Amino acid sequence: MIRKSLSVITASVMLFAARAPVRAYTLQYRDSSGIVARRWVVSPIIIAFSTSLNSPPPNIKAGSDVIGAAHRALQRWASAADIQFLETTSATQTISPQNAGDGVNLITVSTDNAALFGSSETPGRTRVFYDSGNAIVEADIALNPHELFSSDGTPGTYDLEATFAHEVGHLLGLEHSAVIGATMQPRQPKNGLYSLPAFTQRTLSDDDCAGARSLYGPRAGTGSISGKLMSNGFARAQTVFGAHVFAEDIATGKVVAGSVTLANGDFHLDGLAPGAYRLISQTLNGPVAAADIASGGSYSGLMETTPSFRSFVGAGSAVSQSINVSANSAAELSFFLVSSLAPSLKPQVIGMNGELSTAALPLAAGKTFTIFVGGEGVDQVPPDGISVSSPYISVNSSSLAQQEFGTPYPVISFEVTVAPNVRPGDYSIRLQSSSRELAYLAGALKIEPE
Repeated sequence: MIRKSLSVITASVMLFAARAPVRAYTLQYRDSSGIVARRWVVSPIIIAFSTSLNSPPPNIKAGSDVIGAAHRALQRWASAADIQFLETTSATQTISPQNAGDGVNLITVSTDNAALFGSSETPGRTRVFYDSGNAIVEADIALNPHELFSSDGTPGTYDLEATFAHEVGHLLGLEHSAVIGATMQPRQPKNGLYSLPAFTQRTLSDDDCAGARSLYGPRAGTGSISGKLMSNGFARAQTVFGAHVFAEDIATGKVVAGSVTLANGDFHLDGLAPGAYRLISQTLNGPVAAADIASGGSYSGLMETTPSFRSFVGAGSAVSQSINVSANSAAELSFFLVSSLAPSLKPQVIGMNGELSTAALPLAAGKTFTIFVGGEGVDQVPPDGISVSSPYISVNSSSLAQQEFGTPYPVISFEVTVAPNVRPGDYSIRLQSSSRELAYLAGALKIEPE
């Protein structure tokens, strides 16, 4: 008998230790001078492993590879962009108090940080300090001593390496991504979700790498896409604040980068390989919502995309446009939305193996899977209204069925088959209702490297 449940996974938190505009990961934006604030300007970044990593507390499963997990997380980010780390050790156990940095970039798992978390179930927190020019001068990472961790996939525990990878992203100045399969998406699942180890966030997605390159410089031979999102929803042109704009590689369907529009409607994607891309815009009201992005500064007060808009096929808003990116060049593409109606198709959760959640679904090449999608209006999607961005992942339209999870919104299920030659990466589920309204679950399907 398949157990059907809605699993709660916990959002991570980035603590800001000095007042300065938040330059979110989702922003991936350079100002007119070409400078990206909220980043390190020194290299290498010296990281001190607290001695607590050598003798971890009992909330970390005995025998777990704590130091190895932290080291591998740092190296993944170092390989993504022009970032260098130098590892050292420190007897310090607690992170610096707010507005009182000690100059040590500490990673600690000590129980001495318990007060920092209170009753929160957040697996980790990162406190970042800035100078007067908004450059990062210190960042400390602490794991929650009230939560259980392991490095071997023990059910009910958080994965150490996935937690460290997410928090190191914050240490570098990145905030949360609206791409579901990104390491920097705001929520981290525990091992056992979907009856699987929660290892997917150990590996950085293309979107994570694009975010790192937007802050620390793209590699030679890559390009960028910039633009603005506008709407005439109230009989006058206005900018769209808090819309998710993401790029898919047209040939493979992979999600390669995402951005959330600023109050002036601007978005920017950097570090893209030369090629043809499909740019998609939609309201932030899915598994990653506007409130998950709103942490202050540029996104302060962002509780919903303003104005909200529907995406249609062939009419209404221009949800999707194609653009070519050349090496060492900057492409520009803006969207003008004709419709400002609030969406009625709002997928909130995804799932497999009898569980619903907001974590990406790990799929394997050459296999068939039953996928769940829940949310307002999903029961208005006909069998031919479900597709996947990749030509290597097909949907069996005849398998569409209604499911009962006891949720306040409908849930549907359908089968997808993954081709043996699919490329690793994040792929989107595309839903189209009978009224031709569109909704994307950006990066909901993850194919891991072997």
